[in-house]
Amino acid sequence: MARFWVCAAGAGFFLASLVLHSRFGGAPVLRKFSFQISWRTKEILYRLDVGWPKRSEYFTGTTFCVAIDSLSGLVYVAQRGDNIPKVLVFTEDGYFLRSWNYTVDTPHGIFAASTLHEQSVWITDVGSGSYGHTIKKYNSFGDLVQVLGTPGKKGTGLNPLQFDNPAELYVEDTGDIYIVDGDGGLNNRLIKLSQDFMVLWLHGERGTGPAKFNIPHSVTVDSTDRVWVADRGNKRIQVFDKDTGEWLGAWDNCFTEEGPSSVREVEGDLIYRREVSVTVKAELGVISDTATSQGMPTATRSWMRQEVDSSLALPEGT
Repeated sequence: MARFWVCAAGAGFFLASLVLHSRFGGAPVLRKFSFQISWRTKEILYRLDVGWPKRSEYFTGTTFCVAIDSLSGLVYVAQRGDNIPKVLVFTEDGYFLRSWNYTVDTPHGIFAASTLHEQSVWITDVGSGSYGHTIKKYNSFGDLVQVLGTPGKKGTGLNPLQFDNPAELYVEDTGDIYIVDGDGGLNNRLIKLSQDFMVLWLHGERGTGPAKFNIPHSVTVDSTDRVWVADRGNKRIQVFDKDTGEWLGAWDNCFTEEGPSSVREVEGDLIYRREVSVTVKAELGVISDTATSQGMPTATRSWMRQEVDSSLALPEGT
């Protein structure tokens, strides 16, 4: 019996030594081993709510994007298909409120941007019909408020502003707008517009170098004033200063098969999504790592992702 306890104590000491050495000694094999241990003990942050929505028969098309207006307690779901409501509106509890299909062709991205005085939702439309290649603002009842771009006509112009398959946008509380334009179209650009829709800065060249894109597919702004872009075709995430547009760096060693299709910040953590065929891979846990990224100093931070990978690179301050 004494031998058993001696062996158990020795094993515990060995594991503790591995973890401490991986944290402070920097051995990559040991770091990966300790990561797998700590990752498995982390709490799963997201679970499927099988009771949402209360009734699912309202989903009559292909569900494509969702936006949550936490200020108003509304959830907007955009779907694709013929002769169906393109936008469904629910409460956060899952109760259906209404639907509408006005001037929406093929929704791609959706963003809720409400204030105390206005409930609004923006939709990027990549359709080839009379409403396509535009970015449109609606109120919560589906009334069209604003159109950016030339309806039904793709283009590369800035005056007047034109789009070709605009993928997504992010609207700040100030009214400034960040747009990624080019889901496989003529454009590969990131545009910042003022609240009166003037171009403040632009990165707009196809390529693999810094501040160049190949299918910029998603955009978000974090709590430290950085703009994150899912550069899907280049299998990386690029980061910019929101005020100047200066390129800050890139994560280019996180994606081996498919590039990121979306990027979000949730309570200080960055979340990305990848797609394989038509299946969306869910994010399963939080891991941490310390590494070096192109153009970014070393830091440590939690990252939502599906696979444990000791080569994960994290930028400064995230």
